[in-house]
This record gives sequence, structure tokens and C-alpha cells, in this order.
Amino acid sequence: MIGIELVPTASAPAQPTAPTCPSEPASGSVVPPSGTMIRDPHSTLEVRLTETAGRARAAVHGEIDLGTAPLLQRVLGETLRGAHGGLDVDLDGVDFLDCSGLNVLLRLREEAEETGVPLHVTRMSRAVLRVL
Repeated sequence: MIGIELVPTASAPAQPTAPTCPSEPASGSVVPPSGTMIRDPHSTLEVRLTETAGRARAAVHGEIDLGTAPLLQRVLGETLRGAHGGLDVDLDGVDFLDCSGLNVLLRLREEAEETGVPLHVTRMSRAVLRVL
């Protein structure tokens, strides 16, 4: 079971902490309103979601590895499905990326191509560039 903590930014209302498991079907959206940060309390992974004119932006910080990849896959996948104007993924704050994180990005790209939703990786840290 993966736990997530939804941390509101100054402009977003508070959301409850919700335990989730990526193997269970989603009963509702895990992705909070724009302007909220999703934090994995068991690691350094944080995803800050914002939206401008129908285009979503996900700024990812921390480590993306086998333990955090399922949460990141779920958050980015649901964000992509809800962002008809496209999704920009900022990976400049990523300190570590392994092959499970690379697989998250490849699956996200595949889903974006299948649905016709524009997907862009806007910035990458040295850790991400090393793997790519």
C-alpha cells in the first residue's frame, strides 16, 4: 500500500491524506485541484500540480525509483487524462531516476500518443539527463 499526502499550496484548499494502492481500481481521482502538491510520506517524492488555460504542469521533485514509480505513474497518468490542453512535466527537481522512473515516462508518452494529448518534458536535472 502506498500512502500519499496532499499538501495544499497557498491558493488551494486543504485535502485529506489518502492511502492508495496503484493495483486497485481508482474509485475517484487521486489528483487534487490545481495548485496542490502531492507528497509521498515514505520518500522524498513530491509532485506540484498547476494549471494554466487548460494546460497542466507537474513539477516533480525528489527520487523516482521502484518505490515511488507507481505513485508517480498514477498521478501523471490521471493528470494527463484530465489535461485536454496538454501536460508539461518539469523534472528539474529530480535527484535520482532509475529504470522504473524511465518506464513511467515511456508509458506516459505512449498514453499521450494514444489519446492525442500533448506531452512535453520541459526541464531535466542532471540525474534525469544521465539516464536518458
